[in-house]
Amino acid sequence: MSYSFRSARILAQPVAEADTLDIEAVYTGNRALLLLLDRENDPLVLARRFVEGRNMPPRGCPSCLHNLVLREAGSGDVMGLFGLYRGYPKADILYVGELFLCREFQGVGLGREAYLSLEAMLRPGPMSRVRVGVGLRNWNAMRFWIRLGFSQVTGMSGDRSFGPGRHAFLELQKNL
Repeated sequence: MSYSFRSARILAQPVAEADTLDIEAVYTGNRALLLLLDRENDPLVLARRFVEGRNMPPRGCPSCLHNLVLREAGSGDVMGLFGLYRGYPKADILYVGELFLCREFQGVGLGREAYLSLEAMLRPGPMSRVRVGVGLRNWNAMRFWIRLGFSQVTGMSGDRSFGPGRHAFLELQKNL
């Protein structure tokens, strides 16, 4: 199944090597957030990992990874990125690994539009649930996913103590 889609304002397409600089710019625009989320926060390293399909879960299958570039439907300009993994941790779960928007496209409903377009594609289908990992210090993302109906906590991971350079995540789930 292809996870490409088009909505009123978004064209989501598979990422290509030529998109590397645009993907790096998306990560660069979210640098403050990256510092809160993970030990790896170099935009170029993250962009290469995304473009080369190396942002998979442990023992991941490359054919299950779907990294998308979110483009403005009219102009084709890059607005963000969407990393999806089919079948993790179970066959009927789609895992949203990443959803980042360029700063100038944040706060205008594009993340919601992208996710809801994806969810509409998933129904009816073999996926019955969607999961996402959210950094505990990323309050905006926590609010975003909860408002979209991700109310089941399915896991917690990260460092056991709080402090600079420490990271923790909640895994949230929504039934389709």
